[in-house]
Amino acid sequence: MSDSAIRAEETAKGGIKYELVLSEPSVNDPPKKEQITSPPKSMSVEEIEQKLKAAEERRLMLEAERLNQINEKKSKLQEANQKRQEYNNNFIQSTKETLEQRMEIFENNREAKLKALQEKLKEHERHIEEVRQTKNLNLSETNQEGTEVASSG
Repeated sequence: MSDSAIRAEETAKGGIKYELVLSEPSVNDPPKKEQITSPPKSMSVEEIEQKLKAAEERRLMLEAERLNQINEKKSKLQEANQKRQEYNNNFIQSTKETLEQRMEIFENNREAKLKALQEKLKEHERHIEEVRQTKNLNLSETNQEGTEVASSG
């Protein structure tokens, strides 16, 4: 430390001792480097044109890359739309087929029930007709017996 330093000692509560030094700030900055400047380069018209051409080519190349990316995205979207449309068409077709099968089964069951009911009704009518005929026969027999009994009596 330098001679101009002022030292002070203090003790804080809890028994800690610290030393405070007050002195002038010392200047130890490294020397500044002189900036090296290159002499201005004189560019020819041809060099400027070449640089402009290269910049134009880079710009066109970037634009072409962007267009390619956009076209790729469009093609992916079209493929996705086509797949979705195929899926929807397949779903519609399969649903239509299953509905047609169900309707056909329903129609067949309905026709079978109707035929069974008609057959049952025909059987019932035959039975009714048989009962009528037996009743008519019984009536005619009882009438003949009654006339025979009346004529013999």
